[in-house]
Amino acid sequence: MGSHLPARLFAFAVGTGLAADDLHARTGLGAAALADPDGRVPLLGVYALIEAVCERLGDVASLRFVAAFDAGDLDALGFLLGSSSDLAAALDRFVAFQALYTEGERYEAVAVGDDAVALRYHPFGPPRRAHAWMAEVTFLDFLVNAPRWLGRELAVRAVRMRRGPPADAELRRALGPVEFGALCDELVLPRAELTLRMPGADPALHAFFERFVRGQLARLPADGSVRARVRLQVARRLHRGAPTLHALADELGLAPRTLQRKLQAEGETLAGLVDAVRRERAAELLAGPQPLSEVSYLLGFSAPSAFFRAFRRWTGETPEGYRARARGQK
Repeated sequence: MGSHLPARLFAFAVGTGLAADDLHARTGLGAAALADPDGRVPLLGVYALIEAVCERLGDVASLRFVAAFDAGDLDALGFLLGSSSDLAAALDRFVAFQALYTEGERYEAVAVGDDAVALRYHPFGPPRRAHAWMAEVTFLDFLVNAPRWLGRELAVRAVRMRRGPPADAELRRALGPVEFGALCDELVLPRAELTLRMPGADPALHAFFERFVRGQLARLPADGSVRARVRLQVARRLHRGAPTLHALADELGLAPRTLQRKLQAEGETLAGLVDAVRRERAAELLAGPQPLSEVSYLLGFSAPSAFFRAFRRWTGETPEGYRARARGQK
């Protein structure tokens, strides 16, 4: 992960009263790495830092951090976004160059029907508190800071989060009408909002920063994680059912035991990745008109009953109930 935002978060953590030496020891994030403007720091160390702050401040930690957030915290990427022509261009650049900000986890822009777009967050590794914080910070930047960087509040259509409702009332108010216990973490915007002109739009400055960040991106190693490659293969063939370890290993040119060992080294299992891909894909399919039997087929379940059981495990409700509630919130 790029060092700028973790360095800002580390300073924020110290400002809450946490001891710098204890944080260095707990997170494995060294002072020299955090101070290097071109440095990269381990994502799992950043997760540990986030969780230390959450333990200190509780659920309101993300809101407190966002209130002091500045475009410069994302370094050149932040200035590239701010100089974009409109919100659509800024969102496109954020997704295209997100590897400068983080690796492992991912953001994507997903069409929701004909008139909306969702910014969706895909966490890295097994579920942990830091994932909810990352989603909160991203979405709160749109909800809280939009007047500062766009000149007015955004007409957000929906906010959905995997986490349960936070105990802190201030955070609940800042998130607005939000669906907790959702299939995925996403913020949905009407397409009309994407035409908003960025107040700092500057074609010459934007072109300069785009050349600069492309150069930075070219110097990064390609995402060679087995996790990313397995997720891609699972998504491509999901409608044929959950792939076996042997089938995936053959597709990736690895021995099954080697694939299993590499996934374990990244804190993943094949079953966990299949489950995650299914859950995220279910959010897209249930927003459409397909019958539930077809949704079950496209997710690769052997029978609708298996889909219904998995869905109850994910959300605690039925697919019909979830679809009706999601449509009622539009």
